[in-house]
Amino acid sequence: MNKDLHNIIQKSQVSGLKLNDLQHKTIEQINLNVDNGEYKFENILCPVCSSDDFITLAEKDRYGLENKTVICKSCGLVYTNPRMTQESYNLFYDTLYRKLYVGESQPSDKFFQDQYRHGREIYNFLQSRFAKDNTTINVLEVGCGAGGILSYFKDKSCNVLGVDLGTEYLNYGKDKGLKLMPGSLKCVPESFHPDVIIYSHVFEHILDLKSELELIKEKCSKETLLYIEVPGIKNVHNEYQMNFMNYFQNAHTFNFSLVSLRNLFETNCFKFIRGDDYVKSIFVIGQENSDNDITNDFDSVISYIESTIENQKQYKYSAKNIKFKLMKGFGRFLSFLGLKKLVSKLFFKNRF
Repeated sequence: MNKDLHNIIQKSQVSGLKLNDLQHKTIEQINLNVDNGEYKFENILCPVCSSDDFITLAEKDRYGLENKTVICKSCGLVYTNPRMTQESYNLFYDTLYRKLYVGESQPSDKFFQDQYRHGREIYNFLQSRFAKDNTTINVLEVGCGAGGILSYFKDKSCNVLGVDLGTEYLNYGKDKGLKLMPGSLKCVPESFHPDVIIYSHVFEHILDLKSELELIKEKCSKETLLYIEVPGIKNVHNEYQMNFMNYFQNAHTFNFSLVSLRNLFETNCFKFIRGDDYVKSIFVIGQENSDNDITNDFDSVISYIESTIENQKQYKYSAKNIKFKLMKGFGRFLSFLGLKKLVSKLFFKNRF
């Protein structure tokens, strides 16, 4: 294993993201909040195995923000350390998060439609596990954003409820007739009994994972399907142009593989149903089992990182990358002509 792996990542890979003016201003504001002490930070132990033995993978995130990403040598979980405190993250999510990651201060139709399309993918992934009778399915989404995912489930005759920390996006979904409320899982009324709980690109943001899992158990029955989707660290070659500096983000406190996600859930008495390296997965409440051994994913993750960095050199000239760049160029051309929103609207109109 290369002991200077973090130097390889930082020196050989540079974020290729193109940012708009709002994103640049948001980055300036985040750095100001760090400098003036408005954002506070804390060091943590690995939440899976409680180890403090780690190797640093990167010192910055894809926006150039100070963000130390480490990998636990005892279990292979990749996480941010130090990280913002919960109070600081709450402030960040409510005021700056969407501006930085979406590049828009307000939700757009395209954002909602993207969520809706993703809702269809999640529904299809879960559908084989639904009960076969005609009982209405109660679906709860934690971190629902504007509620586009839930909108698809609602169109499939499900009873839906969403919670999120971003009030502007919640209001957008409410205007479309969705039942959304500000807050987190603990704010969900006791009268709502979910058959499905969705965490789509949310679980990597949660700070106290074990407390969240205990709270999930309180909200679930033994039949409740728990859908967890996170940006898998072993999927960088598919989603991030083989560039880890496009992958690491200050809001992602944890970077799971399917193995490390299973480690977390199975050691907290959940049963794994199915999953992939994307990572898309389904869990249900399991039995108390003190014999759940942790599978150390360290060597596998390190090997993946090293091989992905090496293969990125070939990727630059691959058909997949050329297609990706052509599509981005076409999008910029439409923006220059002032036609991007119109084309996007017509494109999505045929799909929803």
